[in-house]
Amino acid sequence: MGKKKLCRSKEWAEEKNREELLELLLKPKFFCKKCLRASADEKVLCKPEKLKSSKE
Repeated sequence: MGKKKLCRSKEWAEEKNREELLELLLKPKFFCKKCLRASADEKVLCKPEKLKSSKE
């Protein structure tokens, strides 16, 4: 699937391989300051910012 930006990848939900998408969404570590999407990989977000954990 490659490293598409979640913000511009509406088609990800329609592709056969949803496992990679689910891995990015299940345990998010970052969110996009532009569109508020969350992901485990900052590279797929337009303007990523690290989420603070409840332990911090």
